[in-house]
Amino acid sequence: MKKFPFIKIEDKNYPTVIMGEDHFTGWFKKCKKYGSEDEREIAYRAALKSAYSLGVRGFSMSPHPTLIKVLKEFKNEHPKIVCISNHHWHTNYYLGDQSLWLGENLERLESSESFYYDKNLIKCSDWFKCTNLEKRFSKEEIKSFRLDEKEYQQKLDQFSFCDFFIVGNLGRSALINLGRDDIVKKEIELVRQKGLVPIGMCEGGGLTLSKYEKMNIAGTWVWINRHDSCPNLGYALEIIKKSKKPITVYKVFTSPDGFNLDKSLSFIKKIKQIKSIVVGVDSKEQAEETFSKLHEYWN
Repeated sequence: MKKFPFIKIEDKNYPTVIMGEDHFTGWFKKCKKYGSEDEREIAYRAALKSAYSLGVRGFSMSPHPTLIKVLKEFKNEHPKIVCISNHHWHTNYYLGDQSLWLGENLERLESSESFYYDKNLIKCSDWFKCTNLEKRFSKEEIKSFRLDEKEYQQKLDQFSFCDFFIVGNLGRSALINLGRDDIVKKEIELVRQKGLVPIGMCEGGGLTLSKYEKMNIAGTWVWINRHDSCPNLGYALEIIKKSKKPITVYKVFTSPDGFNLDKSLSFIKKIKQIKSIVVGVDSKEQAEETFSKLHEYWN
């Protein structure tokens, strides 16, 4: 099977098709659950092998010990694959000694976003509805947000087998849009000090992309599909089409109409700034089905 092509980002190979690992973590509502870590390991390795056999050479990784172990071993077996670290889950960001990833604090971040963001941009956006504005962080609390640099360095070391590193992954790009872009800039600095390449996590879409591109990043990951992006699809597309750095998109197949590979890929292929796609699978069988079909559109 023909390999999906690479592009060059800062003279390094970067994959145009990336297999995500979220469904194997079991962290989220729709993710697959496992009876044991051995079961999880077997399932993830099988999906990796299937994806690789179908030409996938890019793999993302979050801080799940079992999945890290498997991907690290797979990288040793296949050194030309490219791994992207998304190392933030439940670490790095704090208010005092309290993690900003705690459920209550994530809810407060959502409230703060709804309260402090430009009202003209978010007034009709579904991304900022149904939040209790009284739970928002005060401006003084936002000024007190901090990056645990020691912990962050440890994460970079843990993910040393990766080639690219996601930065700024909290909420809908909350740090940047709440005026704490200094935290994201510090992440970028720490990644660069290791000789690694930072990629901005732009869940905030059109609200954040142009701000990211003024930073020392190599590209961005943007949440978008043919129905929606933050704060809305039309506004996000206007910003995306002005982008000067390569964009990787995720949540491409999310749709109220159900999965439709043809329509989803036809939509993103029309946008020249989009160079890469993250595809989540939850099994060997799904990897085989999705990546074999993807060759019709992506090569």
